[in-house]
Amino acid sequence: MNNSDKYARMFSNCIPVLGRNKSAIYDLQRKQMFTIPNDLYKFIQLFEEHTISEIVELCGKDNKEVVEEYFQFLIAKELIFFLAKDELELFPKLSMKWTSPGKISNAIIEISEITYPFFEKIVTYLTTLGCEYLYIKIRTAESYIVIKDIIEKLTTSSIFSVVFETKFNKNEKIVDYEHLVTENKRIETIFLLSDEELETSSSKILITSPEKFVDKKDCFFTVNLTLFTESQKYNTYFNKKIFINRSGDILNAPETEEVFENITSTSYENLEMIIDSEQFQKYWSIHKDIIDECKDCELRYMCVDNRVPRKSKEGSYFFTTECELRV
Repeated sequence: MNNSDKYARMFSNCIPVLGRNKSAIYDLQRKQMFTIPNDLYKFIQLFEEHTISEIVELCGKDNKEVVEEYFQFLIAKELIFFLAKDELELFPKLSMKWTSPGKISNAIIEISEITYPFFEKIVTYLTTLGCEYLYIKIRTAESYIVIKDIIEKLTTSSIFSVVFETKFNKNEKIVDYEHLVTENKRIETIFLLSDEELETSSSKILITSPEKFVDKKDCFFTVNLTLFTESQKYNTYFNKKIFINRSGDILNAPETEEVFENITSTSYENLEMIIDSEQFQKYWSIHKDIIDECKDCELRYMCVDNRVPRKSKEGSYFFTTECELRV
C-alpha cells in the first residue's frame, strides 16, 4: 500500500463495537451502522499501535489478500484515513460524556377523558422539568381536534419533538392531518392506526393496522451520538422517562408496575420529589453492558429495548423474555 509507513485511524465518529458472533461499526455522524465480522474488529484494534506495513507483517503473507480487502472496505465506506506519526495527537478520540440538563428528557402520555382536562398542567410540569420529547397516545374520540389543540398548548413549552399515536376515525380526512404536520414543525410523526387501506403524501404520517403496529422493530434501533453516549452508562429506554397513563397515574414507563401518585392531584413539588427518588430511577442506570443478554450484542448501543431488567441473586441483570429484536 502507498501509505505503508503511515497509521490508519477510524474517523472519531466511526466506532467499532465488538459482538458475540459479529461486530458493528457505528457511523454516528451519518447515522448508519455497518455489520462486520469479528476478525475485522480485531484487525481495527491493530491501528492503535502499528503502521500499515507493520499490520501487514503481523497478519502474515497468507492473509495479505484479506488485509487488502479489509482496507478497501474501510476506505470505500469512508470510515478511515491515514496520517503520519507526528499527526496522531491532532486527532483525539470522541468524548463519551453524556449530559442532559433536565430531570426528565422524554414523556409518554395517554390522553383520555381523565387526563385531557389536565394537559396544560402536565405540559407546565414537564416544561419545568426540562422535558423535550413527547410520545402521546390519543385514547379519546375526535383525534384530529385533540391533536390540533395539544399542539397549540405546546406553543410556549420546551417540547420540540412530538410523536402521536391514534386511531383514524372514519369521519376524519387524511388531508387534514397532512396540513397539520406541514404547519407544525414540532410534530415528528403521527401514527394513524386503521384497518382500512389509506394513502398519504406525507413522510411524517405512518398508516398501519393496530396489529402490525405492535412491536415495530424499526422503532427500537437508532444510530446517533446522543443515544450512543447515553447508552454507555444509562438505560436508553427507562432513563429520564415519565409515563402518565389514561387514569392519570404516574409511572417510570408503561412497562413498569409501581405507581407514584396521580397527575390530577399531585403538586409540582411532590412530582419533583418522586422523580428524584431512588425508587423512580430504579432502572435508569441499568445499561446494556451489565445485562447478561445484551453485554455482548453488537447492537447494544443503538437499541432502545423496552423490556424490564431483573436482578439475579449474583447481582447481574437479566430479562425474563427472549430478545425478539435481533434478526
